[in-house]
Order: sequence, then structure tokens, then C-alpha cells
Amino acid sequence: MKINTKKLKYGTVATVITVIVIVMVVLLNVIVSSLGERYDMKFDLTPNNNFEISEDTTDYLAKLNENVEICTTVDELFFETTENIYYRQAYEVLKKYAQNSSKIEVNFVDMTVNPTYVEKYKQYYSGSINDYSIIIFNKDSNRIRVVSVNDLFNTEFDYNYYATTIVSSKAEQVITSALMYVTDPDPKTAVYLNVTSQSTSGANITDMLETNGFDVLTVDPLTEDIPMDADLIVINSPLNDFSEELIAQLYDFMENGGNYGKNMIYTASISQNETPNINAFLEEWGIKVGDGLIAENNAQNRVSASSPYNIKTYIESNDYTTGIPEETITSPVAVPNSRPLEVLFDHFGNIDAMSLLNTSETAFVMTNEMMEHIADTNEMPEITEQSASVMALARKYAFVDNVQTYSNLIVLGSDYILDSTLTSMPYYNNGDYFVSIVNKIFGKDNGLYIVAKDLSSPTYETNAAQANVLRIIFMFVLPALVAAAGIAVWLKRRHK
Repeated sequence: MKINTKKLKYGTVATVITVIVIVMVVLLNVIVSSLGERYDMKFDLTPNNNFEISEDTTDYLAKLNENVEICTTVDELFFETTENIYYRQAYEVLKKYAQNSSKIEVNFVDMTVNPTYVEKYKQYYSGSINDYSIIIFNKDSNRIRVVSVNDLFNTEFDYNYYATTIVSSKAEQVITSALMYVTDPDPKTAVYLNVTSQSTSGANITDMLETNGFDVLTVDPLTEDIPMDADLIVINSPLNDFSEELIAQLYDFMENGGNYGKNMIYTASISQNETPNINAFLEEWGIKVGDGLIAENNAQNRVSASSPYNIKTYIESNDYTTGIPEETITSPVAVPNSRPLEVLFDHFGNIDAMSLLNTSETAFVMTNEMMEHIADTNEMPEITEQSASVMALARKYAFVDNVQTYSNLIVLGSDYILDSTLTSMPYYNNGDYFVSIVNKIFGKDNGLYIVAKDLSSPTYETNAAQANVLRIIFMFVLPALVAAAGIAVWLKRRHK
């Protein structure tokens, strides 16, 4: 039998090329899969980048110089195969931390398979670590924070189905907050006074503080004393006046034995009863909370043209705008239903006072008497347009070891300024401005405000079944087609 050397040569070459192509495709898939675990190689096509972390967080991670482990006590397969879009988003967010910092290690531990894995954390944490826990552990300082997977979501009760449903994701907010807490060399403690209030902004205030690394404690002033070693007290629109004993505790806290260095946030509300004791305390610091409601006579300065009490205010560049991006500094702060604030003096003794946020010159105060006049006559009384303060700051200081040390009091005319509906809107600066002020008085320059993400809108995320189909196509079908094409070429040339 005569061997056709020409056919053999071409056939051998075609076979070698086919084998090389198949090997290259398989290796490429292996390499891409490996790199995808460490580096972000996915494209988020959702309109609001729902599966990405914010630029603020990536900037923070770029400066991180301590080694941190994020350990989730849930089998990774659960996140990879779940049909729940919020759990899938949380999974992608968790992986982004390791992909954006070589200092962060993200692990998923199946407690059924490896129940002893979390034992190493228990010497640093007195609480419970169970299934669906997320452990954020600083391996250099041994500081630790433990949250639940359920803490990554905002929920509400659906009375139609009598079930709790997830309405938005705060995965980035919670994880970044925990990272800032475990890596903060000088962690701060905030006390939220649990007083009777009609405000709905309390949870959002504590969320914003926790996001910026504060350890927030809730204290009932009726049964507990104010911890004097705390750094910040938050008083959110109390419905009723404080007792003289509680006011005395506030004095003691803020004066700190003459050393000062303490801070307080107070929000007023139109729903409050008479509060003469609280008012006297605030006025000693140079800030008076007036009666009535601030209204806006110019429809262009309103959030809604038909709502005179829901107004827009604009931030003027000052020492307390640090941390707000320059491109958003011109965005308004929405101020609904605010009582007027009056700064009683600029400087008196060892106290400085100033307004941080003012209305336009076309605003006016709708007093209780004016409201009664409208109710009686159905006519608008004469008004006096003038700018009014809706956020003010007072600072009392002393020289401690020749260093000027301040206690700071921030007063807001409305608790609605910090309502989650407004602070989550990107075109209002409510959240950013509040966080920048708090961080300024604490000497921080890395404050973050991260809004929750509503994933109810359509996304381009594939489910588990679709992902498996794509995996089969790229790992098996395409290589098989390449091989078939190579064999076809070889057979054709062989029979020439």
C-alpha cells in the first residue's frame, strides 16, 4: 500500500492545530474562571450598577492597610444557585471587597460541613455566631463585628400575604460600615436616646452613624443613665419635655468634667408638645427652636411647587462641606416641615454658634396665630419674607493641656431632613451633608454615605439555569464545534 505523504502531512498538521485550539479554549476557560474569583471580570448592565460597590467604598478599600477576613457562614453554593435577586446581589457585593483589595479575604463556610471553623473568633466575640452570620475580623488588631445575612436587607411586612418581604439591599452599607469599625484606630460610640417620638427617621440616623464606623447603643433614659464614656448622644424629636434630672445628665455629659470633647445631635419636630426644659438647655448654647413652620413663598424653591412647607435649601461652601463631592455640592438639601431655628449669638463666653443651613430670602414663618387666622377667615395674612436657619451648630470649648477642646451641639429644625426617603435620593444632599458635618466635628475625613438599592426594576442578571447553559456552551459546545470543524477539514484533505 502506497502512503500518500502529502495527505498524511496535511492531515497531521490539521489534527495538531485542532488539538491545540481545543487545549487553548479549555485553558482559557480555566484561567478566566480562576481570575474571576480574584478580579472583577463581570459587566454590570443594570441601570444603577446594582451589583457594583460605590466609588466611595472602592476609594476606601484602596487605602486599607490592615488584613481583614470576611467570613460568611453560608455555603457559597446557596448564593450561586438562589433565585432571589437580593441574595444574588449581596453575594456579588461580598466578592467585590476581595476583588478591590488585596488586604481582604472573603470566605464562605458551610457550618454543617465545617462546624468548628468559627471557634477561632469566639475569644474575641461574646455574642452568638450561627448559620447565616457574617464575621468581619481584623486579623491585625483582632477587632471583630458580626452581623446577620438578614441585616443586609431592608424589609417590610406585606399584609396581603402576611409575610416579610425584602424591599431594598443595604449590603454595601452594612459591610463597609463593619470594615470601618474593625479598622478604625479610634472607634467612637454613639448613644441613641429611646424617647417617645412620632419621628420615622430614627432607624435611618443610626444606620448612617453605623455606616461611618460608630458603635451605636440604644438607651432608655427612663430606666438607664446616659453612659458618660460615650462620644455622641442623639436626641430625635422627643414628643414630651425632659425631666430636670435628665437635663442635668445632658449638662454633665457635654461638659465632661470641664474637659468637653463630647457631641450631641438634636432634631426638632412640629409634632412635639411644649418642651421648656429642652428649650432652655438649647438656648444656653445659643440656639433657639421657634414655633410655627417655615414656608417658601417662591414655588421654584419648593421640592413640590404645590407644597410650601417642603422646601429646597442650598449648601454654601464652608468648613463643614468636607467630604461632599464638588460635582454634587450644588444639589439641594430637602427640608420638609421644619421649625425655624434662631442663632442667638455668634460668640458668647466660651460658646460659638452658627447656622449651617439656611432657606432662601423668599421664605417666611407660618406661625400658629397665622394658621388660626387662615382657619377663621380663609384668608392669607400678611407675611414677612426672610431667610431662616434649619440647621445650626454650637460649640463650647475649654483649653485642656493648652489644647482647645470642643463639645459640639448640632440642631436640626426638622426630623424629616434625615428621613430615609430623602437621604436615599441621589439628587438631594441630605445624607451627604449630615455625614460630612458629623465627620468634621469628629475630625474624620473618610466619611461615607451609601444608599440602599432597590432591585425591583428589571436586571440583566442570569439565574442558575441560564448560567449553566452558558457554561455548557462555552466549555463544551464551542470546543466540540471547533473539534468537529477540524476533523471535517482533515477528512476532506485526506480524501483529496
